[in-house]
Amino acid sequence: MSTDTAQGISDTPYAKRTRELIKLVTQLRGVGAQADVDLPRIAVIGNQSAGKSSLVEALSGITVPRSSGTCTRCPMECRLTQAPGEPWKCQVSLRIEYSDETGKRLPETREKKFGPLITDPTLLEDTLRRAQLAILNPSVDHGKFVDFDVSRIGTDPPLGSPKQLQFSKNVVCLDLSGPEVTDLSFIDLPGIISNVAHGEDRGNIDLVRNLVMEHIQGNCLILLTLTMRDDIENQSAAFLAKQVDPKGRRTIGVLTKPDTLQPGEEQMWLNVLEGRRHPLFHGYYMTKQPGTKELQEKLSWEEARAREKEYFETTTIWANSSATNRLGTPNLTRNLSRLLSGLIDQTLPKLRLDATRSREAARAQLSKLPPPLGDNPSAELLRMVTNFSIEFRNFTNGLSEFASLIQKCKPAYEEFHERIKDTAPDFRPYTEKEKKKFPGMTSKFKDPEDGSDSSDEEDEEEEDSVEELDLNDEEGSDVTSLSSRKKKPMYVDEVKKYIQSALTRELPFNVPFSAKEGLIRQSMEDWEDAALDCFKVIREAVAEQLDGLVDTHFGRFARSSLLDTVYAVVQRLIEKRQDETVSRIKWLMRLERRPYTQNHHYLTTYRDKFLSKYRGERRKKNTVATSNKNGGNPMTPIGQQSPLPFGLDSPVMNPYASPMSNAGVPPGPPRGPLLRQPTRSNSMPVPPMGGAQNQGQQPQQQPGQRQARPNPQEQYMQQMREQQEQQAMQRQLQQTTPDLSNLISQLAAAGFPVQNSSDLERLFAGDPYEEVLIVMSEVRAYWQVAYKRIIDLLPLTIDEDFVVGLAQDAQDILMEGLGLTGLDANKQAAEFLAEDPDIVAERDQLMSKLARVDDVWERLSKFKG
Repeated sequence: MSTDTAQGISDTPYAKRTRELIKLVTQLRGVGAQADVDLPRIAVIGNQSAGKSSLVEALSGITVPRSSGTCTRCPMECRLTQAPGEPWKCQVSLRIEYSDETGKRLPETREKKFGPLITDPTLLEDTLRRAQLAILNPSVDHGKFVDFDVSRIGTDPPLGSPKQLQFSKNVVCLDLSGPEVTDLSFIDLPGIISNVAHGEDRGNIDLVRNLVMEHIQGNCLILLTLTMRDDIENQSAAFLAKQVDPKGRRTIGVLTKPDTLQPGEEQMWLNVLEGRRHPLFHGYYMTKQPGTKELQEKLSWEEARAREKEYFETTTIWANSSATNRLGTPNLTRNLSRLLSGLIDQTLPKLRLDATRSREAARAQLSKLPPPLGDNPSAELLRMVTNFSIEFRNFTNGLSEFASLIQKCKPAYEEFHERIKDTAPDFRPYTEKEKKKFPGMTSKFKDPEDGSDSSDEEDEEEEDSVEELDLNDEEGSDVTSLSSRKKKPMYVDEVKKYIQSALTRELPFNVPFSAKEGLIRQSMEDWEDAALDCFKVIREAVAEQLDGLVDTHFGRFARSSLLDTVYAVVQRLIEKRQDETVSRIKWLMRLERRPYTQNHHYLTTYRDKFLSKYRGERRKKNTVATSNKNGGNPMTPIGQQSPLPFGLDSPVMNPYASPMSNAGVPPGPPRGPLLRQPTRSNSMPVPPMGGAQNQGQQPQQQPGQRQARPNPQEQYMQQMREQQEQQAMQRQLQQTTPDLSNLISQLAAAGFPVQNSSDLERLFAGDPYEEVLIVMSEVRAYWQVAYKRIIDLLPLTIDEDFVVGLAQDAQDILMEGLGLTGLDANKQAAEFLAEDPDIVAERDQLMSKLARVDDVWERLSKFKG
């Protein structure tokens, strides 16, 4: 090949840049960049026997292996570089990109030199035969084929190969340089076949077709070899090119074997060459390569190009064509080099962008995988256990970014609160018969808890709301519709029967403590079930959280025994803490079976409030009964409370009854002055303790001053004095008729149905259920104390014994369960940390990809040509 005939762009101003661009792509392909970015390339395709091998020889100036049937059994990449002043040389390499067993791309591309550098062109053909043989026999070391005797190539697999492949995706690469070589790079693909030789697999037809289709996708110039011995429509290669490039913008047609046309057939192909038939964006070229006879003469490349030139100059139809610049191999080579360098130059920005994205994607995928383990297995396992324990502790502490566990527990505690609240004793200070007798009587007696939970000053809220305690049990009322869990109403006569059933040797007016204790226990009989149900929800939430953390921190070791062992250890820890917590809950419930409190002020306050409301309800019932019997009082509507003169606001009650007292005092006459002007207040309940307020003279309590605890002995003495005064006043009423008349007049004026002494006597008669009302108020008040206590104690118990307890024990229990505290800790840890092979393979693949992409990115970034 002479300098004059080696036409190309090597002698143009763009020669240097072209060489640099092609060299860059060659280097990128050598490191496997095609797996990550779509490198610009030229792929030579054509049907079998379309003259493709001859075209490749013309483009590269080499002689490729020829034999009967398919010549090319694997892709061959020719990378040509002009090297002025240097001798011709060629280095053959093998690029292994795919697994021949699976057909999948390998994580790392290897390009290895095959044999020594060749400086004699006549030796290249046999070297290419040996290289292709090495590719087709992957089970044999490639180095064994470097000196293989090509005369032994036959049908049997060489060098003990168990099986020789018929085709392969892996590539034989030629790096060819010389003073007369054109800067160009292309990939020669196996010829498309329609039939296979006897004994060959018919699947090879699709295998070759798929191989060709894979290479001509994307950023590829398709060099379509078309024999002029057959119509274009009949050639499979043209059909495949049309599929991937329907507009013909990437396809370059090369018409071969023009010397085989019969007279009269030239015009059809002239129309193709000049773009009138089957037009392509880059058009068609026509070459004339040596025929069979000329091949036997072993013409040199220079002689072949001279005869080609002579043929086109002496053949009239071609010589007179308007497309003479598209005749001959030199014109094709020059334009291919220009098109390839232009394509590379055009796609460089996109290549840089694709490399950057591929690099970021590889890093992102790698970050999702667990890092490789260190050289110290026990230290590595300890680190994992510690991280697991710290994260679980963060969840149990409820830190902002770890709040999900505590948030799952809160509804369970709130549900427990409501269930305990619904167990409040529903005492009714009238008999069921009285309720039925006066259906129009609606007693609004609201529970102290209603409407007060959201207050920061809960006690003050409850003191206000106790005035609205709702004891109405009519059908369809708000009370009965609140919750199906609420206690069944217990009427005053039922409470009295219960107390009587507990009597043994008590003196009159003494209520057995066992009766009060029994009523208290009845109200708390559902507490344990509610507590255990609450704990069950918490236990499930914590177990779910632990399962997720175990999977997060140890899930990568699913194929070793580590994950199962951790699950087992955590499950045992949960069960241990569960048993301890259930025992503690039951212990807590046993404590509540024995009434006790040091909160005397709270108990006394609520005892007085409930007693006052119970008495008020009794009085309203009695008032309605009297009014109905005597025709009614127009001043006192049915169901409303009549105003009493000051000091007559309640019947005689037990003025001394300390919390949970077993003592009682028989009913007596009312205390305080009998003659007093009526007030506008509906009631002014007198607390049962102390007598300082009898004359409305209770001293004002200073702000911030703590209320003094009453002295039982002083209370008793004060009560006795009041009782004596009341008895004296009663005797005076019986002896002084004018005073009695005056009292009757005042009461009648106040709206009470009092017309005579009999009515007056009935009005001030003692309540036969007074003793029962005291018991009801004491039981209800103690329930309030216990309720306030248990709704805090249970969540604290579960949290401390179970939730926090698990977090405190987790690390030590895991270390012991995983053998990290023993002498063989390192050996045991090494067995546990046997990673999932799939994860290891994926990590290795990503690390190889990242290294490859980093290399590609560096090369593209540094390229300034």
